Amino acid sequence: MNLIDLWNQLAPDVRDNLVRVMLAALALLFVWGLRRVLAAIVVAPLRRAAERSNRNWDDLLLDTIIIPARVLILALGLAIGAEILRPDAATNAFVQHLIRTLVVVALFLAGIRAIDVVAPSSVRLFGVTGLNISERLLPFLRTVSKLLLVVLGVLVIVQEWGYDASGLVAGLGIGGLAFSLAAQDTVKNLFGFTTIVGDQPFMVGDFIKTPDVEGTVEHVGVRSTRIRQLDQAYVTVPNSVLANAAILNWSRLSKRWINMTLRITYDAHRADMQTLLERLRTMLTEREHVEPESVLVSFINFGDFGMEILVRAYITLADWNEFTAEREIINLEIMKIVEDLGLHIAFPSRAVYIDNTPRAPVSVPGSPPITEEKIE
Repeated sequence: MNLIDLWNQLAPDVRDNLVRVMLAALALLFVWGLRRVLAAIVVAPLRRAAERSNRNWDDLLLDTIIIPARVLILALGLAIGAEILRPDAATNAFVQHLIRTLVVVALFLAGIRAIDVVAPSSVRLFGVTGLNISERLLPFLRTVSKLLLVVLGVLVIVQEWGYDASGLVAGLGIGGLAFSLAAQDTVKNLFGFTTIVGDQPFMVGDFIKTPDVEGTVEHVGVRSTRIRQLDQAYVTVPNSVLANAAILNWSRLSKRWINMTLRITYDAHRADMQTLLERLRTMLTEREHVEPESVLVSFINFGDFGMEILVRAYITLADWNEFTAEREIINLEIMKIVEDLGLHIAFPSRAVYIDNTPRAPVSVPGSPPITEEKIE
């Protein structure tokens, strides 16, 4: 008996099922072959081009395409097999849910991989999206974005299989609330870290001053920032405190200024004051590190201790040591000019006058008369 006679002796429904199984097997072989063809025709040339390139983002882009494509091909094979086999309603519903789940998984895998492609560095992120984010903050943002995609993907898959995701969302909300209450300080410091790294009010090595601490920043951590004060004390400040504090960053100065009031004694004459003002303006304007347009020398007031001259100017030296050295030279030049003109710098003083003129005694009504007695 040959195979044809054996086939003819089978029941029609058995033959129909065998045909569907064989077609399904052929469909799976077709899908497997399609995967191999795509790998040979499309993926292999792209892989070789990526290896010849010196850039890393093209490798990440290729991985972004390959992994979801494999999942989609698997979903395609299941769809073709289900269409050929035509199983019962329950099995078909299960297969359809599985196919849609694989499609959702492929899409979210592509999204997760796309995050690595778009934001491998702050330069790449700025070039693609125009967002300027610090390099130190980028790993944190990538992790948070991937975690949100995973949670969203799980919710979509749960709903696809007919479960109510609202209970899961409520549970996550209650759990998140309990976690946030238990780790409130940690969360505050973590967001303070993102604020510090994102806004960059200071960097490591900057000299800053806040209402609580003043010194050089030595380390910016996820929970706290460590600052070395001028007395060499090592202070650890929570990031949440720094994020909400007014920060004076002395290291960000492009220039510093002198602002003083010079007092000259009242024995100076009008011509001497005019000469003094002119020489002071000339001296400041000719200094190399003084902005000429910022020089202000004005006779502003007749003060309690002397005639007051306001002296202001910007010094284009941001370094504190260099600025103080320049200011020292300027102060000495001011003293020299005052001495050359024969003037004197006033200092706080008060003149007390005692009146020794004898006065007649005053009689108070109702009191005994005042008599003068001579003492011998």
